Amino acid sequence: MRRLVLSLGILAALAGAWTLSQRGCARKLADIAIEDGAITVRNQTTENWNNVRIWVNDYYSGTASEIRAGSFLREPVTRFVAAQGQTLKASAPITSVVVLGTTAGGKPLRVAWGKPAWY
Repeated sequence: MRRLVLSLGILAALAGAWTLSQRGCARKLADIAIEDGAITVRNQTTENWNNVRIWVNDYYSGTASEIRAGSFLREPVTRFVAAQGQTLKASAPITSVVVLGTTAGGKPLRVAWGKPAWY
């Protein structure tokens, strides 16, 4: 009986340790995600991003003055505009997304998804 109680105690301790170890292994979300007709840019760093410009398919862009540390920006694909004012169609295939800006410390920032030709 004593052996059974000891075995159950050890088993419970192992199960608890495994559960705690799995909490620390949460998957990191993608920095750039394209889904449901929108583009999501996540700042998963500890510094704010300033003067952010997002380039989609090399020709369409959008801006944000800041993306705070640990935060994200989600914009519909149709909000991105080319130099002559054309908007990106919701049905257009997205081949690349490039995020440019500066960190709070003044360092240049570049995060890319896909295969950009220019940036």
